[in-house]
Parts: sequence; structure tokens; C-alpha cells
Amino acid sequence: MSLNKQMVLFIASLLMILLIGTFGLNLSNTKNFLQEQLRSHAQDTATSLGLSLSSIKDPNDLSSMETMINAVFDRGYYRSITLKNTEGKLLYQRENTQEMDEVPDFFIHSIELSAPKAEALVQSGWIPIGTLTVISHTGYAYIELWKSALTILTWFTISAFLAIIIIIYALKIMLSPLKKMEEQAQAIVKKEYLIQKTLPKTTEFREVVSAMNAMVSKLKMIFERDANTAEKLQKMAFQDSVTKLHNRRHFEMLLDSLLDPTEDSIPGTICLLRIHNLKALNEQFGYITGDSFIKSLADVMQSSLYHRNSIFARLNGTELVAVLPNTDSKQIKPQATIIAENIPTSLKQLSIETSQTCVSIAYICYEPGQTRSTLLANLDFAISQANQLGRNQVFFYKTEKNNQASHLAWDKKLDQAFFEERFLLFQQNSYDDNHDVHDQEVLIRLTDFDGIVRSAGYFMPAIEQLNRIEEIDKLVIQKVLQFLQQPSNHPISVNLSKSALENPLFKKWLIKALTTSKSHITSLSLELTERLILEEKGIAWPLIEELKQLDVGFGIDHFGSALTNISYLQKLRPNYIKLDPSFSKTITTDEQTKNYVASLCELANGLDINVVAMAIENQEQQKSFAHLGVKYFQGYYYGAPSALAHQEKL
Repeated sequence: MSLNKQMVLFIASLLMILLIGTFGLNLSNTKNFLQEQLRSHAQDTATSLGLSLSSIKDPNDLSSMETMINAVFDRGYYRSITLKNTEGKLLYQRENTQEMDEVPDFFIHSIELSAPKAEALVQSGWIPIGTLTVISHTGYAYIELWKSALTILTWFTISAFLAIIIIIYALKIMLSPLKKMEEQAQAIVKKEYLIQKTLPKTTEFREVVSAMNAMVSKLKMIFERDANTAEKLQKMAFQDSVTKLHNRRHFEMLLDSLLDPTEDSIPGTICLLRIHNLKALNEQFGYITGDSFIKSLADVMQSSLYHRNSIFARLNGTELVAVLPNTDSKQIKPQATIIAENIPTSLKQLSIETSQTCVSIAYICYEPGQTRSTLLANLDFAISQANQLGRNQVFFYKTEKNNQASHLAWDKKLDQAFFEERFLLFQQNSYDDNHDVHDQEVLIRLTDFDGIVRSAGYFMPAIEQLNRIEEIDKLVIQKVLQFLQQPSNHPISVNLSKSALENPLFKKWLIKALTTSKSHITSLSLELTERLILEEKGIAWPLIEELKQLDVGFGIDHFGSALTNISYLQKLRPNYIKLDPSFSKTITTDEQTKNYVASLCELANGLDINVVAMAIENQEQQKSFAHLGVKYFQGYYYGAPSALAHQEKL
């Protein structure tokens, strides 16, 4: 029972005791007053009637006496009036046998009133001739007492009701700070930091609220400090201080992840920009000017070559690189040419047009399965070819013949695959230390014409270029919802794409489909990449709130690779985060990566967010992540993806 109810009950009990006591005392006083009135009334009547009877000249005139007795009896309310002679013989008697129908029997039996008797001597001159006895009737007293009791009880009931309402309202106002403190405490449990700006007027409450606010401010400061520490560790480990791009270490980690054929990666293009005569520029105009020139090139490169999931990095003092998944050379050439042609303009804006500084730009295509060393060697060869062409030139190095089918061929191929239902759902589970399943991540596969099951890296580039990604997302959601109608022991996680989120009709369909299958979606989680959440906050965050209202789980995929402050986790509150696979490449050897991952785990665990390490390929990686605070693991160390089916403990 709440404190408010206890206090209302306690005060109401005291009030009822007080009212009952007052009611009883008032009733008792009224009873005593009426009892005294009955006695006084009987005595006054006996005295006055006795004197009246004594005034009759003929003591034997009994009829006159009867008339006088009847007149008095009829005017009053008496039980009986009796006249006896001196020898005790009854001369005349009047009695009232009327019942008290207006008063309940229980009231009469619970309150006892006695009928007082009064006597008077009747004389003829100085000679006694008889005795007059008057007994009052208690009915009148009972009626008055009953009316008085009803009146008092009515007023007491109304007073008690009004008093209780006032007490409840007053306590609600007085104890309202407790409700706010409860909300504040619950927010602390949820790792939310709620400050009460308006302090209560009650001294004790004001002191408690001030203490709570101080504690919340301290906790918020600790959280922000941890988030800032994680951001600093990330910048120290993975960010170039001049351009704010990824540094070489992080670039190599991300590139290795993109080239890993087991990660369903898709091919794309990589573009390298090399600055010539930078040393001479620094010596002539200073390092600050040189850094400004590099920063301007980085900004132009990002704005010109930006593409979904693109990665920009500074490899060393003179080289900038852009990795552009799911792009081909035809898409890159115009932008790269624009960058090269704007170099003189950039030099002029910095007033260093007299410098001999120039750039070379080269780009090549890459595919999953290539090695990083081979790819970078090809890039180095391509950049040397661009340099031979002259100042500010662009060169494309075609390493092998492009055997990709045309868009028209792929469009027909995909139409047939959809019609023949050759898309399959695979799963790759994540496990805890005890090898119990945490969730089953759904992967899409295609059974090709030759019967070979192809991974997403085979057909997703065509899907994206043909703008058919929503069809795939819709197909996956439909198949997963059908699967969830069967008994399932493990949660299912599905990754949503940006194209699907940008389509209002798809989002409307998604919410309707989830609502229709509400009884089956308690074990469903939808995932968005961290980059999508940060870059498309306007469309991603409202969808996340709708998913939470439907009790659909939510996770963040590829977490930790974006160069940003991760304090947004406190507002977004995902059920889990999946670390970017690039961390697995260096987790066993690089101390800065370990420190950064440890800070991520500490922050996430403090918010009760599960952390899943991806791309685990050996026990050493699993132990390294576990030592840093990661509780769940996914990768080929636990097995390759398999057809979606119910699985018991590994």
C-alpha cells in the first residue's frame, strides 16, 4: 500500500474516531437533557394539576376532577395520570398505549430512557382527599432523540466525506514531491538522468530532492565523462587529427572487413589521392597552411565522392583514400575529375597558388576475397600512372575484365528468382560463454540457376543499383513473420536497409505487418547500422520509437566504427549492439583497439545494453573480447551460416 493511501487511511481513521466520539457524546447529552425534561415535565404537571384539583369546592365532585385530568392529559404527552383517594382506592386513571412507530426498535433497545413519575397531594382545604400520580411518556423523548441522532449523523457523514476528500487532495499535493522522487529513482535505475527543477516547499522534501538532484548530476557527469573518454580513445586510436578522417590503422581494419568474403561484403571502388611537393609547400608557407590545404582536400573529397557506406581516411602525410562500396568506375570518374580540376582553386583560396603542389588521383575496383596488400599495391601502381600523366591528373586502373551482367540481365534474373521463390533465409547465431544462443541473425541467400546457393555479396550490388532493396527487405520480413508463427526458442534479428526506411509506404507496411503479428513478434529484433542511425536520425529514430511501442527488440549493427560520441546510446536505449567486425582483426594485438572496446563495453553494460562481438574466427579473439566485457559472440568460430531452423544449445 502506498504512503499516500496509508496516510489517508490513518487520518480518516482518526477522523472517524473523533466523529464517533463526538456523535456519542452529543447523543448522550441530548438523552440526559430529554430525561431531565421528562422528569421536570412530570413534576410540573403533577404539581399544577394537584393544585387545580384541590381548588374544587366539592371533594366528591369526581366528574369535575375527571374533566380537569382529561384536559391536561390531552394537551400533554403522558404515559398515565392516576388519581387515588387517601386509602389508595383508584378514583380515576388515563393511560396512553400508543406505540412509537417513528422510532426503530433497535434504537429504543440500544438507548434506555426511564419514564419519570411525579406525585402531588390533592386537598380540600387542609384536609387530604387523595394522591395524583403523573408518569411521562418516553415516546416523545425517543422521537426527539432519534431525529437529533439522524441530523447529527447526516451532518457528520457529510463532514467526514468532505474532510476525507480534502485530506486526499491535500496529501496528494503535499506528497507530490514523493511521486517525482519515485520517477527520478526509476529513471536512475534505467540510467536516465532526470533533474527536478522545481524544489518542493516542504523543508524535508526540499532537502531530499536537492540531494537526489546532486546525485543525478553526479551520475550524469560520470556517464558523460565515460562517453567522452570513449570518444577520446576512439580519436586517439582511429582518427587523423588534421582531416578528422579515419587514420591508416582504422582504414586497414575496415578494409580487411570489407575484403572478408565471409562477411557478405559487396564489391566496390577505392580511390587514392596523393599530394606532391607537400614538403616544399610546408617549408614555403608553414605547416599550418599545409594542414589547411590537406583539410580542404579532405572536405572536397568527402563532398564529391560521398556514397552510402563510404569510408574516407588519411593513409599518411600525403595520401587520402576513399572506399566506396557498391560503386563502379563510371560513377567515380566524373567526381574524381572535378576534384583534380579544382586543385588550383583550392590553392588560390589559401593564397598559395605560387606553390608547385599538385595531386594525382587513381581509382581501382575491388572485390571481397582480395588481400589488402595486393589491393594497395595495385593502388600504388595506379597512382604512379596518374603522376606520369602530369599535374592533377586522374587514372583508372582496370585490373581485370568486368564480367558483371548488365542491369537488364540482372533485372530479368531477379524477377525470375522472386517468381520462383529462390531466395532463402539463413541464420548465423550469436552465443554467450556457455554456448547458449543469444539471437539468430537472419541472412538472405539466393539459389542460382545452377543450384549453387549464393551469398548476398553476389546479388546485392544489382539489387541496390536497380533500386529493389525494398523488395528484399519486405520478402525477409514476411518470411521471418511466417517463421515466428512456429514455436521458437531463440530471438530472431533482421537488418533493415536505408532504402526501406526512406520509403514511407514501406514503413507503413512494416508497422501494419508487425501489428497484425503482434502475438508472434516478442522474439523479433530489427537492426539498423550505426551509420544509418546517426546520418538519418530524422527517419530512423521515430521508427525505433514505434518498434519499442510494439515491443519489438532493437539492435545497432556495425557499432563503434563511426567517429562520433556514443552518448546517444543513453537516449536511444537499444537492446543490444553488435561491434563492427573490423575490431576482430586487431583485438588480440592492438592495445588502443582493446582500450576503446573496453570503454564501449563499460558504457554499454552500464546502460544494460548487451554487447555482441562479430566476426569471431578463433578462440583467441573470443577470449580477448570476453576479457574486455563482451558477453556474446558471433562468427565462423561457432560455425558457418546455415538454413534458418530451430537449433538447440550448441
